[in-house]
Amino acid sequence: MEGTRHAGCQIFEEMAIMMKSLAPIALTGVVTAILWKILQSLMAPVIAWIIGMLALGLKIGLAVLTIGGAIYGARWVMRNRAKSEADA
Repeated sequence: MEGTRHAGCQIFEEMAIMMKSLAPIALTGVVTAILWKILQSLMAPVIAWIIGMLALGLKIGLAVLTIGGAIYGARWVMRNRAKSEADA
């Protein structure tokens, strides 16, 4: 009876050692889950800001393109009118 009790204690001691060695892995998992939740809550405003900046860049780009096209078109019209008046 004494031999089986000692063997049972030894098994529990081995399990305790194994659990102690697995504690950092479990702690890493818990920390990762907490950081993931924090990151999820922070990412929504960050993504909205990035999309806003992209939209602003698109608006500025389209405005520059429109102004450039208007200037080019006005110069083209003036040049063609001057050519037609010179030819006439």
